[in-house]
Amino acid sequence: MSKRIGIYLGGLALTALGIAIIILSLIGAGPWDTVAVGLNMHAGLTIGTWSIITQVIFTVITWIIEKTRLRIESVIPILIRSVFLDIWFYFVLRNVDFSSSWELQWGSFVAGLIFAGVGIGIYMEANLPKTPIDGMMVAISNRFGWSFNIVRMGIEGTGAVIGFILGGPVGLGTLVIALLLGKIIQVVNNRMKRIMKVSNTTVSF
Repeated sequence: MSKRIGIYLGGLALTALGIAIIILSLIGAGPWDTVAVGLNMHAGLTIGTWSIITQVIFTVITWIIEKTRLRIESVIPILIRSVFLDIWFYFVLRNVDFSSSWELQWGSFVAGLIFAGVGIGIYMEANLPKTPIDGMMVAISNRFGWSFNIVRMGIEGTGAVIGFILGGPVGLGTLVIALLLGKIIQVVNNRMKRIMKVSNTTVSF
């Protein structure tokens, strides 16, 4: 259990680091992060706080799709991730300038994208509560038989439209995230499934 918790927290911390770096790269934030940034610009509160509020809505949507109980425990990972996000964004990286050159911007953006995708792919395999958006991705995938990649593209595309309306940092990077994040998650998650399967088999002997 302690190993699963470690994987879970590590994955969420890595995801939050990726999100913070992407936002600071100024290339264009993740679709739903643009929503949180846009709301932060208009109504204050931290980006992490708005992430919690917006993803609570995803919990309700997932409940409607799955037609089961309201998975209130899904708030746990978004609380953890949002705390990590605010720590990375407002404290650890607050004096770091990722926009001084286009090479640094794109380099940091790509690094952030990889961190976020790998983090999500890792923590999802811990079999502990998933963040609302990831839970909704899995619910839609299971309901309709679509791949994580296709489902994630649809979810992120919707976020990009809302973020644009709110005046959030929608840019070329937003499109790249919408197209590639789901693929990274799929690849990493498949790898993690094999690793966890081997690990559990070894332990059972």
